[in-house]
Amino acid sequence: MVRATVQTVLLVGKDISSSGLLLDGWCWMSKCDVVVIGAGAAGLTAGALLAAEGKSVQVLEQSPHLGGRALAVEDEGFTVNLGGHLIEDSGSGITKVFEHVGKRLIHGEVSKEMPVWDNETRTWGSIRDRMPNKAEVKKVIKALTETTWDELEEWDDRPLRQWLSQYTSDQGVIDLYEYISVLECLTDNWWDHSASDNLWVRKMHYEEARMAAYSCWPGQGWDGLWQDLSDAITERGGSVRLNTPAGRVLIEDGKILGVTIPHEGNVPNDYDDAEVIETESVISTLPVWDVLKVVPESALPDWYSQQIRYLSQDRWRVAWLNLYIATEEPVTRWDPKELATWTATPHSPTPGYMYDQAAMDPGSFPEGIHLHCMGGVIPGERGRDTEYVRGMFDRFEAGIYEMYPGLKDGVWKRRGLVFDPAFGIVQKPMLVGSFRPDWRVPTVDGLYFASETFKSRGIGTDRAARAALSCVEHYLGRRLSTFGDGWRY
Repeated sequence: MVRATVQTVLLVGKDISSSGLLLDGWCWMSKCDVVVIGAGAAGLTAGALLAAEGKSVQVLEQSPHLGGRALAVEDEGFTVNLGGHLIEDSGSGITKVFEHVGKRLIHGEVSKEMPVWDNETRTWGSIRDRMPNKAEVKKVIKALTETTWDELEEWDDRPLRQWLSQYTSDQGVIDLYEYISVLECLTDNWWDHSASDNLWVRKMHYEEARMAAYSCWPGQGWDGLWQDLSDAITERGGSVRLNTPAGRVLIEDGKILGVTIPHEGNVPNDYDDAEVIETESVISTLPVWDVLKVVPESALPDWYSQQIRYLSQDRWRVAWLNLYIATEEPVTRWDPKELATWTATPHSPTPGYMYDQAAMDPGSFPEGIHLHCMGGVIPGERGRDTEYVRGMFDRFEAGIYEMYPGLKDGVWKRRGLVFDPAFGIVQKPMLVGSFRPDWRVPTVDGLYFASETFKSRGIGTDRAARAALSCVEHYLGRRLSTFGDGWRY
């Protein structure tokens, strides 16, 4: 592979650098087998897998950070995420990606309990207290493990509660599944989760970890996790280029010619391209609301681009109020490793979660401090309403202080709106699976969309990694043996 270098190209004077080739009006500065747009979970997964298979790869990332929506950044001595993130893979997904590329994803502390806030009684309790009838739980587990993956695919258009009602009327069992869905899927209406997406993860966790839900903190930290995948690319001759946004995917007659990189000038509204990477394949990890900024809509069928535009509406975005509060003492009455959840706080209609990062990653903040991460979901269409967001933050925080009085003594606090970039698309019936645009672009050879906002299954970073795996295997024309016959599209 010829690495891209910064060269001066004077097109007006026809003074072309020796490494560039003027072809049909473009200056081709480098060439590779695949360009990957985005260095989040999907982009780094795709790049690492392709590099491990001997392909030349360039990964382009517009920000200065690896990790996309799960980046880890320093803030006054604290390491924080863009929202709260945990690994939801029980072994067959992103963990296998690390294995395939010669790295190790360390599974850190695992949550085994679920404290639940009851707004009527204003008290905390364990989800286990709501399930006195273990026979009902076992009945549902048996039904789910006997349900095939293909059968679950048929539930894209129906809610989780409808599937559960076939096998149980026990409210405690229904609560178990619906509270887990609040933690994992973050839809503004906690009761309105798709059956297929939720049950897919439940089935995976039951079969692989013998747990209703599995989540952990990466043992090497989030920054270490992403650096490991980046190293897997660069150690095999690929490149990961931060602060390098993709401009446009060049497509002619259904074939990809290359990807442009915008000019880095200081002139406002600059429309120039500084570089073109020659390639015949592109894996974009941009979400539905950004992909048409890079891929020409004219190259896509109308029905396909309309699917993208429909899902791009703000009302389908997962948006939440992200709150970090540091205290000198722990504030939870439970094991601090546990994930707590609720369907609303005492002062805001925001389903959400909370965990003590001190129990997950004690090296991510100053010694002697506990860093608590929590979030409350708001309707996506309200994410641009600054007055609404500030008012809801005040209400959310007031509720949090009633639920966790010790947080009032916080020594550090950060508010953040998870909206742009958003976590993903709400996982409601008829917005998942077959109702999302396929990851294979039907009219352009070699163009793939490896994003959790396109057709994919799973949760968070693992969902993104599995989407990338599907694209990589289709590009290679074969399945990778490391992953066996496990699920992917």
